[in-house]
Amino acid sequence: MAAGPLVVLVSSSLLSGCAAPPPEPVPSPVPSLTQEQQDDAAFRDVMTRYVDLDANTASEDDLAQLLTGAVLDGERRGLLDARQAGEQTQGQEVASGFQVTDRGRDPQGAQYMTAQVCLDSSGTRLVDANGTDITPQRDARLSLQVKALVSDDGIWRISDIVRNEDVHACG
Repeated sequence: MAAGPLVVLVSSSLLSGCAAPPPEPVPSPVPSLTQEQQDDAAFRDVMTRYVDLDANTASEDDLAQLLTGAVLDGERRGLLDARQAGEQTQGQEVASGFQVTDRGRDPQGAQYMTAQVCLDSSGTRLVDANGTDITPQRDARLSLQVKALVSDDGIWRISDIVRNEDVHACG
């Protein structure tokens, strides 16, 4: 007798499920980025991470992930000098107007890109070990030309930063 009700239950569950559920919507394929677009995004990312570094807590390893060559050497020296003097940075620099303007291979065969960017440091102050503001007289906004190279590990790193007011990156 037990077999009868089981058949009815199975039959009714099969009959109630005859209508197939509507198909799930399939997202349209996202167009993939070209290699040039990926490189531009990687350069912008390394520049953003560099500007966002906290000079008070950044390590040499943090710098080495973003910089190379003379820029890395200069930043390491600056970091060491500031820490030995007990200086601290307050506030945050802001980068804007980032635009890749050139790309290619340098004479040594390294892949490079250059970009223009505006760096605004008006919101930052330098204080000594006693908390006294020692911010030097400076232009608050700088038009910069930044060069990045692909390192041996395939990562874009900033290799050069020079002031370039001719491009008017700050508007």
